[in-house]
Amino acid sequence: MIRSFTILMAAVLLCLPAVAGAAAPPSSVEAAAPANDNGRHILVKWKAPAGAGGHVVYRSATKAGGFKELAKVDKGTSQHTDDVEPGSAWWYRVGPAGSTVRSAAVGPAIPVGAWIHTGRLNLLLCLAVLFGLAFLLLGLARRSPEDMYIRRIAGVDAIEEAVGRATEMGRPIIFVPGIEELQNIQTIAALQILGPVSEMVARYSSEIIVACRIPLVREIGEEVVKQGFYKAGRPDAHKPENVRFVSPEQFDFCAGTNGIILREKPAANLYLGRFFAESLILAETGFLNRAIQIGGTAEVAQLPFFIAACDYTLIGEELFAVSAYMSRDPALLATIKASDWAKILILIALGVGVLLSSLGHPEFANLFLPGTE
Repeated sequence: MIRSFTILMAAVLLCLPAVAGAAAPPSSVEAAAPANDNGRHILVKWKAPAGAGGHVVYRSATKAGGFKELAKVDKGTSQHTDDVEPGSAWWYRVGPAGSTVRSAAVGPAIPVGAWIHTGRLNLLLCLAVLFGLAFLLLGLARRSPEDMYIRRIAGVDAIEEAVGRATEMGRPIIFVPGIEELQNIQTIAALQILGPVSEMVARYSSEIIVACRIPLVREIGEEVVKQGFYKAGRPDAHKPENVRFVSPEQFDFCAGTNGIILREKPAANLYLGRFFAESLILAETGFLNRAIQIGGTAEVAQLPFFIAACDYTLIGEELFAVSAYMSRDPALLATIKASDWAKILILIALGVGVLLSSLGHPEFANLFLPGTE
C-alpha cells in the first residue's frame, strides 16, 4: 500500500512541471503598429513557453480592466494582427487557452500609418519610369508628331473608305458611341474618334447621324460633331438634330437605333465604345442593310459578335489607339507610346524575376516582380 502511494505521488510530482508550463503566461508580450502599415492595425507578439498550446488575446481600452477576448490563436503561432480604428489606443493581454492565467497588460498601442511602404519601392520605380517615358515621348511628339510611328490599323483606314462610299451613294453614316455613361473610358475614346470622323464627313460633304443612349453623351457628342465641322471649314453644314438621344433603356435604344438604320439606309455604320447584348442586334441589322460596318470595343465577350457581323473590328486597346492614330495629337501619341514601352519593360522585368526565382534567388526576384515582398 505504501509502495503504491509512493509511486502515485512521484507520478504527480513529475507531471506538475508540465502542467505548470502549460498554464504559464507567455513572456515578452509586445503590442505596436506593424511596419509599412496603413494606420489601421496593431500587431501583438509574444514568446510562448516550451510545450505551450494555443493562446487567447484579450483587449481593453484601459489598463485598469475590462479586458475582453479578442481572438484565439492556434498552437505554434505567437502573434496576432488586430484591426482597429485610426487614432485609437488599446491595451492587450495574452494567456494560455483554457486557463485564467494572463500576461501583464501592455500598451497603450496606437496604430501609425507609414508614409512609404518600403516593400513596394519597386512599384514606385515602375511609376517613375512610366512617367519619365511619358514626358520624354510627349516632348518628341510635340516636336515632330509625324515621326511618331503607330502601327496601321485596317479598321481605321476603312473609315475613310466608308465615308467616301457614303458620299458617292448620297447616304449618311451612323455612329454609335456605345451605351455606357460619359465617365467610362471606352465612351471617352469613342467621342475622341467621333471628332476626326466628323471632320472627315464634313470635308466629303456627307452626313453623319449619332445615336446616343445617355443624355449627357448626346450633348457632348453634338459639341464634338460641331467642332469637327468647324475644323473642316463647313460649320453651316452641321445639323444638331442628327445627334440624337434615342432612349435610356438598353433594348429600347437598340430598337430605336435599328429603326434609324432601316429608315435612313446608311452606307456605313460605326459601332465604337462599350457594348453589351445589343452589339449583335445592331450589327446584324446593319449587315442586312448592306452597309460597311466597323465595330470596336474593349468588352471581350462582345468582340466575337462584331467580328462575325462587321467588316472590320477594332480589338481591345486598338479602340484607344484610334484617336491618336487619326488626330496625331501629341498628348495622345505620347500616352500610347509610353504605355507600349511600359508593357515591354514590365514583361522583361517579369521574365527576369521568374528566371531568378527559378534559379533559387527569390531575394533578387522581388526586385523585378512588382508588388511582391
